[in-house]
Amino acid sequence: MFDPTSTPRLYAVPLGHDFSLELYRGLRSRFAGMSPTDVARVEIYVNTRRMARRLTSLFHQGDASLLPRIRLVTDLAHDVISHSIPPATAPLKRKLEVAQLVKGLLEVDPTLASQDSAFDLADSLVALMAEMQGEGVAPGVLWSLNIADQSGHWDRALKFVNLVQKFFVDDQLDGEGRQRRVVETLIDRWTSNPPTHPIIVAGSTGSRGATSLFMQAVAGLPQGGIVLPGFDRDMPAEVWDMLDPDEGGEDHPQFRFKTLCASLGVSPQQVPTWGDEAVSNPARTALISLSLRPAPVTHQWIKDGPGLNDLQGATETMTLIEAPTPRAEADAIAARLRQAVEDGQTSALISPDRMLTRQVTAALDRWGITPDDSAGQPLHLSAPGRFLRHVVDIMAEGLDAERLLILLRHPLTNSSAAQTRHALHTNDLELRLRRYGPAFPDRDSLLEWANKTSDKHPDRVAWAAWVSECLTRPVAQSDAPLPDHIETHLSIAGTLAKGPDGDGTGGLWLKKAGSEAKRVMSDLSHHAEHGGTMSVREYRRLVGNILAAGEVRDRDEGHPNVLIWGTLEARVQSADLVILAGLNEGTWPEAAAPDPWLNRPLRKEAGLLLPERRIGLSAHDYQQAVCAKEVIISRAVRSDEAETVPSRWVNRLINLMGGLIDQGGPACLSAMRSRGDHWLALAATIAAPTTKTPSAPRPSPRPPTHARPDQLSVTQIKTLIRDPYAIYARKVLGLNALDPLAQSASAPLRGIIVHKILERFITQGIDPSDTDAETRLMEIADDVLQTECPWPATRALWRARIQGFAAHFLTEEIDRQANAKTIGTELWGEQRLSSVAFTLTGTADRIDLSDEGEALIYDYKTGTVPSEKQQLHFDKQLLLEAAMVEKGAFKKVGSVRTKAAVYVGLGSALKNQAAPLKKSPALETWDRFEGLIGKWMDPAKGYTSRSANETTRFEGAYDHLARYGEWDETDDPLVEDME
Repeated sequence: MFDPTSTPRLYAVPLGHDFSLELYRGLRSRFAGMSPTDVARVEIYVNTRRMARRLTSLFHQGDASLLPRIRLVTDLAHDVISHSIPPATAPLKRKLEVAQLVKGLLEVDPTLASQDSAFDLADSLVALMAEMQGEGVAPGVLWSLNIADQSGHWDRALKFVNLVQKFFVDDQLDGEGRQRRVVETLIDRWTSNPPTHPIIVAGSTGSRGATSLFMQAVAGLPQGGIVLPGFDRDMPAEVWDMLDPDEGGEDHPQFRFKTLCASLGVSPQQVPTWGDEAVSNPARTALISLSLRPAPVTHQWIKDGPGLNDLQGATETMTLIEAPTPRAEADAIAARLRQAVEDGQTSALISPDRMLTRQVTAALDRWGITPDDSAGQPLHLSAPGRFLRHVVDIMAEGLDAERLLILLRHPLTNSSAAQTRHALHTNDLELRLRRYGPAFPDRDSLLEWANKTSDKHPDRVAWAAWVSECLTRPVAQSDAPLPDHIETHLSIAGTLAKGPDGDGTGGLWLKKAGSEAKRVMSDLSHHAEHGGTMSVREYRRLVGNILAAGEVRDRDEGHPNVLIWGTLEARVQSADLVILAGLNEGTWPEAAAPDPWLNRPLRKEAGLLLPERRIGLSAHDYQQAVCAKEVIISRAVRSDEAETVPSRWVNRLINLMGGLIDQGGPACLSAMRSRGDHWLALAATIAAPTTKTPSAPRPSPRPPTHARPDQLSVTQIKTLIRDPYAIYARKVLGLNALDPLAQSASAPLRGIIVHKILERFITQGIDPSDTDAETRLMEIADDVLQTECPWPATRALWRARIQGFAAHFLTEEIDRQANAKTIGTELWGEQRLSSVAFTLTGTADRIDLSDEGEALIYDYKTGTVPSEKQQLHFDKQLLLEAAMVEKGAFKKVGSVRTKAAVYVGLGSALKNQAAPLKKSPALETWDRFEGLIGKWMDPAKGYTSRSANETTRFEGAYDHLARYGEWDETDDPLVEDME
């Protein structure tokens, strides 16, 4: 296949070419003189599965022939070439083992890190160990590092690094370590007995130590060859010579090739081209090459820039999108991809920003286009992944109403049967929980609800029993072995998925996502014995990590001409249209991940990979992709939080073109931006509504008199005055706002609890002057809080607040009871109006009777106490209760004169506020109230939304129904008659 040569055999595919296609053409031309059996013996090592599939597909499209053996470079780690090389340790097993060691170290010395960080530290330690094995760095190298000028951090790091020493001593290899051992074994064999059949490594840059060793060995074989992707033919020799790691050259896209050539004793200029010598779009490749010159020689822009005499040809198929937001960027990219489908182009979106690619996928859905995404869907975001995470959340945190409904509404719950009855029961249960609670459902509450409605739904009791069996198990309070956690987790998930009458595990493990989830959980079960004991919260963190590492791919689902590639795939293939998206600093190139163990000087001294290596690889991926036939460069000017910084490569390109005035650089740059603005404008037009919906007016409905409410409570009169529309929505339309599903410790609940505490204290007849009165009050508080407040932290906080006003309350209570007697608490009263058919109702917190036979009304207030002016004009609760007392509305009290009505302040201010009975006597208040209700019974009176709110920041329960925001308080109401 190859002619004999005395030098290592290196080939290069220049920038701007489809690497896979050029590789195939070169192979076909060389296979022409070979027999079919010789072709079948050819071994080709590629760097990605997608490239392997593409190369195989190209052979299938050509003339009939036997195929060469196409393998991945990483497959070497699985080769069984010697019994002396043990199999690689499973990554999950290694992680669990190291995590146990880390936890033990943290127990001995808790100052090193928190126990919660054990799994994260184990991940990074395993990654360090894998890198050391792959790069051939023995532990002894770390111990010999010069740490004289390092901080005490190295001493702490060394304690962790010591944990992995045993894995090197015992020769327990991971994947990278075994691959290096296999490569070293092959090199030893090839020294004395080299293979005679052709072996080719294609598409790899040799950035990893083991891969680089393998490539060097293959290049020296009699029939071995290396084919490098994206080789820069425009870079001068003096620039190649400057690519030195000590000079900051490792972040250059061609640095890996310079290193490989140097290790083989070959000059970059001596590397021949694989296949056609012609360079695709030479003007583009020259422009990009110059823009990416190493930083120390960017002054060469002035010298070499005038040589770029075809900027028009270099940039006429380039577009620059500078979107205002990531959403606008995604919409513009989706619009261009849609156009590519219409034009029959093959298009590829390349970006390391997975959030952006998901936004583009969502935007394409408006046209029913599903792209072929090489990364697939993260397993933890798939239906089975979410389901398993929801189950483990309940195991770790216990059951509350929100978690219960999340799982009951998941499509995998009860997936072995029809969902109709299940959905009906779930809807009814949600309404029950929203209106009546409890916040933390248990078996008793679920069965009680089911029994009450079993006459209409006979199957509900069995359904509730099934829910209880699945989800109301007690939370584990102590550590347990990992296998026990897994068994409980999968048992709950399986029972929940199959439903009350199903078999097996329903649809939990079906389809591609279910199959991948089952594989991941089976792998965890297989290695669980190495996980030791852990808390259920640690188990939740572990499950979340392993599910996040999984991927679900469906090659047959995506559109064949709309592709989403990672940067690695883009290195070895191309498309008619290539879109490079998310080109901002920190995204492309990605910010260097912090290394908790070794800083850059120590990594360099140890011979490990430097952070610049990743930047250099990203730069090469960018350089290869940006030289495609038609390319779009895209970025968002602003993120969700702040202004962004353009990628260094885009910045260099813009600055270079901006300075080439004589060559028309600024004009070409402007044309690139203009083409980008076209797609931004088109995306904005597509996203804009086709018809402009006029803003809603400020509503003021006028229902007929017979439809208006004929009964309100004293607390609703304030709402009637301030926001009449809320009364209309609730009383006329019958719309009651549902409580949130995730119930919280709200201010109204605190008020209810305080009322119950004080009611029990009063009704038990406890003397406030007794020395143990405060103790007994707090005992009542503890009992009520335990029953009514299921949140331990909130209980402690509210108890402290009650303790804070207890002494003040008892002191005032002594004065209140000195000359009066409590008639009752939570007294119900109602009073009909004489002029109109209307009844006013109310519940008084407490009514006392003085020695003179006059009523004293008290209302406990844990919030802000209404001022005198507020009571006179809006908050008329106590004034109306006083009038009701004198009208005899409270039967237990009778018709007596009201001496005083007082808000008892129990909030932070501990301030009481009396109702202004002198300025608004009870009977006078009642007469004005009758007049007020008479006006509201007039069919000409509209229920205006937000008529007299105290502040514009007030959020009403029915503002969304009134479409508040489309109008404001300065707009006149639109009065409408309602039939």
